[in-house]
Formats: sequence, structure tokens, C-alpha cells
Amino acid sequence: MFRQQGLTLIELLVVMALAAITAVIALPEMAHWAATRRVAAQAERLANLIRFARHEAVRLNLPVYICPVQIRKDGNPDQYCDTRYLNQGIAAFADTDRNRAYTRKTDLPLRTVIFNSNGSDNLTSRITVTDFSGNAYAQDPVWLFQPDGRFGHAPDVSAPFAFSDGLVKIILTDSRADTQQQRRQRAAIVLIDHSGRVSTCRPDDNLRCSYTE
Repeated sequence: MFRQQGLTLIELLVVMALAAITAVIALPEMAHWAATRRVAAQAERLANLIRFARHEAVRLNLPVYICPVQIRKDGNPDQYCDTRYLNQGIAAFADTDRNRAYTRKTDLPLRTVIFNSNGSDNLTSRITVTDFSGNAYAQDPVWLFQPDGRFGHAPDVSAPFAFSDGLVKIILTDSRADTQQQRRQRAAIVLIDHSGRVSTCRPDDNLRCSYTE
């Protein structure tokens, strides 16, 4: 007697249809999960850069600046502390000549975190500085660790720095999110307190981690 091996054409078509339906349902959730993990990983990289900069300021006995940089096509930083490049990357350098600017072949580049490169637009960053009551009063994208451990922030590298004042909040989110709810769900937040200690959190984990646009 003939015994059927495998699936009939109809059974195969049913299996393929079910697989397609499952993929349609699952793929958006997978994309959301991947975007959320990508942003969280970038937030942790930024937090680690800040921790490292704080340590190096003390170890080297030099001021260490953290600020936006342009990311070249080869992935290296350029145009240090040009705030126009906030969404491209953040870099830290030790100011060896203490002139409050990055001097190539003189100052010491420490570490870089790339947000977007080669024209990509995967991640958006926003910075706010809040007082101890949670009221936003600045958007300072340039930060400084002094050798004595003090932490300061300023609107640009040539401006006066505010030391031991307020909370710097960096909100990173997925640029491809279409709605405010999606941007909130895919966001990660880096906090730098008045003493320079850094932490990461999810949006609205607590009052300090509130998500704003």
C-alpha cells in the first residue's frame, strides 16, 4: 500500500500562510525590542564614558571635557565641542594645555561614543539641566570634570561653567519612532548629578527620569 510521505500541497500552503501571519504579528514587536535595546546600549556606553572621564581627570590631574563631536566617515571624532554635532557623537579629552579647547597632538583624546555616522539618523539626543526641584533651566551640552572632582556644565566650551549645580539629563531615543508614545517606550536616560555621579534609567522610572519632549 502506498504511504504518503511529507505534506500535501494544501497542507504546505496552510503552513506557509500561518508562518506569514505569525511573522506579520511578530516583526513589529521584534523591531521595537531591537530599537529599545540599541538605545539602552548607547546610553550605557555614554554613562561609561562619563565615569571614565571623571576617573581620568583625577588620575591625570588635568581638566577633562566631555562634549559633542563631529563623526568623520572613518568613524573618528573631529570638531570637538561644536554643539551642532550633538546628534553625531560625544567625546572626552584631557585638556593638557588647559586652553579650554581640543588641540590636536597636544591634548589627550580619551573616548568617543558614536550616535550617528555616515549620514545615518538612528538616534536622537536631548539635554536638559534641572534644579533640585526638577525645573529645567538650561540645555548645556558641554561638561567638565576638574582634577579635584568637581563637575560643571556649560552651553559651550568658552562659556562660564556652573559647578555642583543641578542635574544634567540626557534623553536618548530612537529617531525612527513615529509617535510620542513610541519615542518614550524606546528611550533611555542618562543622569549626571551635581557631584558628577552618573546613572541610567528607563523613562519615568522615578521623578528624575521623567520623559519630556
